[in-house]
Amino acid sequence: MKNEVKIALNICTYQREEYIYRNLSLLQSSYFFDWRKTEYYGKLHIFIVDNARQLKIREDDYTHLVYNKNTGGSGGFQRGIEEIRKQEGFTHVIFMDDDVAFDINSFYLLFDFLIQVDEENRDRPVAGRMFCMDRPNIQYTAAEKWNGGNISHVEFLRDVRKSGYAPGKVVYDADADYGGWWFCCFPMQFVLHNDVLPFFIHCDDVEYGLRCGRKPIIIEGVQVWHETYDKRMTPLMQYYDTRNPLFVNQIHGFLPETELVMEAWKQKITAYHVRKDWLTEYYVILAMNDFLKGMRWLKRIDAERYHRKLQRARSSKLKNAVCWRVVTLKFRIKKFIKAKIV
Repeated sequence: MKNEVKIALNICTYQREEYIYRNLSLLQSSYFFDWRKTEYYGKLHIFIVDNARQLKIREDDYTHLVYNKNTGGSGGFQRGIEEIRKQEGFTHVIFMDDDVAFDINSFYLLFDFLIQVDEENRDRPVAGRMFCMDRPNIQYTAAEKWNGGNISHVEFLRDVRKSGYAPGKVVYDADADYGGWWFCCFPMQFVLHNDVLPFFIHCDDVEYGLRCGRKPIIIEGVQVWHETYDKRMTPLMQYYDTRNPLFVNQIHGFLPETELVMEAWKQKITAYHVRKDWLTEYYVILAMNDFLKGMRWLKRIDAERYHRKLQRARSSKLKNAVCWRVVTLKFRIKKFIKAKIV
């Protein structure tokens, strides 16, 4: 007997109209929007959360546009969840980046898997593979291993032309902790009761996947193409990439001893100091300062306003020298708590 499957596709976007219009056209031309294909028709609803509030899309029974504050990817995906929860009948939610390319067969393969997956594996996420945008035959990763922030990639840089890649082949036992939100599918039963933490960007998918607690399934052919991390790095990204892993590790009990945390942070500061990259150095200092304010602070701030404040940040060698000493003192005074947060 086949499982009943109805998927909500959750996309958060900010000023990437070209990608959205292209991908929306591809989805709306698929079997999911063709009444003659009864197995697929109506089984995929698209929720586009526009943090820039600029898109002009004609909505219908299966396509939904939501204008949202610029609360980053985290806030946008959370708003998508809230809209999805208002409707009944969804069995799964796909979290997908706005700037990916995909083959529609990925959606068919995923759907075909979900309608027949056994009860033992029904509540596990399915991680979509990520291929390199500039090298389309190279799979960057199939799923992720957290390792306390020292991320490793499953099947890293696999050339699918040489390795017997077989669309539809299911891998149940990959050594992975989570799937990135370039494309990751969760059972609705988990999404129904679990919100996204307000990280703004980066590590929201890590924390959500770790919280789910089930190893992701990966399927050959369920994939997207996306720019790799190194091509999207900016000084401001280092703020989020320093702060958010600290929160993830604190929440899930992965923080090392206090002195090791401090030493790793100082090494990171030093690396940018040596390069005379004062702005990135300042963001790394500020990230620790804000982490020390705690999760209550993170949940209370206006994410849109705070991000704008971060964008206006200015730094200098002297300012950084003072700031890192102040933050170091705060770190000592706070008596750093390693215990897992509930």
